[in-house]
Amino acid sequence: MTQFLQDIFQLEDSNQFEKAFDLYSDIYSKDKSDYEIWKHYYFFLWSAIEDTPSSFQDKIGLRKLLEKMFNEGKQSFADKADFNFLAGYTVSIFPYEYGDYYDLENEGIQMLLRATQLEPDNKIYKMVYMGSLESSTKENQKQTEFEAASKVLEEFCGNGLLNRYFRAVLYRNDKKPNR
Repeated sequence: MTQFLQDIFQLEDSNQFEKAFDLYSDIYSKDKSDYEIWKHYYFFLWSAIEDTPSSFQDKIGLRKLLEKMFNEGKQSFADKADFNFLAGYTVSIFPYEYGDYYDLENEGIQMLLRATQLEPDNKIYKMVYMGSLESSTKENQKQTEFEAASKVLEEFCGNGLLNRYFRAVLYRNDKKPNR
């Protein structure tokens, strides 16, 4: 990972959102084809909805920028399982931030499904997709959470908002599954 991203992660961790935004904007404008940059910048914008003051959100045009980043991601990275996971997750959590609530919630769930189709052995993708379905049984969900726990810690071990968020939200190994 580039040193630029490591520097930004330090800014994120110390809640220096404006400085992080400025650096993200700068490096993303120079290379929109770098998925790692897109991923962390997009997630930064998504998390800014909850984590930053409305004055900052208004200043940067957060919701329009988030929607723009989402669409650019779909154009550039639609065949990447990780893109479908991240974008599908974020859209399915806050579909109203992107436009038509019902259509986007369904699109998010379809993206989560696509991630599992592209990488059927990825336990994290499977866990999140199953969690998005109303028909998923508690027993199956608990088993999947247990199986994915070590992968979550491995996959999201780094610094920055994205890794911290997914470790907190997806690491669900408080109990062994019922057998």
